[in-house]
Amino acid sequence: MRIDILTIFPRIFDDFLCHGMVRRARKMNRLEVHVMDLRGTTEDRHRTVDDRPYGGGPGMLLKPEPVFRALDLLGFEAGDKPEEGTQLVLLCPQGQRLDQECLEGFATRERLVMLCGRYEGYDERIIEAYPWRRLSIGDYVLSGGEVPAMVLIEGVSRLLPGVLGDEESVRRESFGEWPGRDGFDHPHWTRPVEYRGREVPEVLRSGDHGKIEKWRRKGSRSASEPRGGSPGGEHRELERPG
Repeated sequence: MRIDILTIFPRIFDDFLCHGMVRRARKMNRLEVHVMDLRGTTEDRHRTVDDRPYGGGPGMLLKPEPVFRALDLLGFEAGDKPEEGTQLVLLCPQGQRLDQECLEGFATRERLVMLCGRYEGYDERIIEAYPWRRLSIGDYVLSGGEVPAMVLIEGVSRLLPGVLGDEESVRRESFGEWPGRDGFDHPHWTRPVEYRGREVPEVLRSGDHGKIEKWRRKGSRSASEPRGGSPGGEHRELERPG
């Protein structure tokens, strides 16, 4: 898979792309990521990417010229439909809510092009000219689309064939397909057996896999139950504008 990211803050992605499953996917040549600085497609000496909205109002809008030129360089013509297997993604609060089903769909694509907004939003011509799939990662405010783009890349990269290593882990984890299970993942324990007076449940040390499986199914948390944070935990937010 190839992912192109259009942003005015390309350096934000430097460390992100060099760690975890994203790094692994790139090292395995399952994922190729290109970050384009929108300021590099401007033609004025100030490298201007934003301007005030016509009609007045607060804030600034992302100008159409840098975005159109960036997409020109990537081979996309305004008004045309992208090639089969390619998806243009507009990160915005009005978009479809990202969930695991969305990630699985994106993971089947050959190429994703993500536009990371900033300021108060996009000039409407950007939205009208291309067949974007609008995407939001939830109902809270962020300063731009870079973090949502990272969420999408992180979620997709671990679904690419062979990246996670253990396909059973992909199938069993939260929101995955686990027959008979309704809810989020079950609680987990690891070594040591006892720590500060708290012990690993005896059933998990029994070696009886059938009994363990039944116990885990019963212990799965429902969506309404409170749960602690975890890496890649389920968050909801509203981006402005990405």
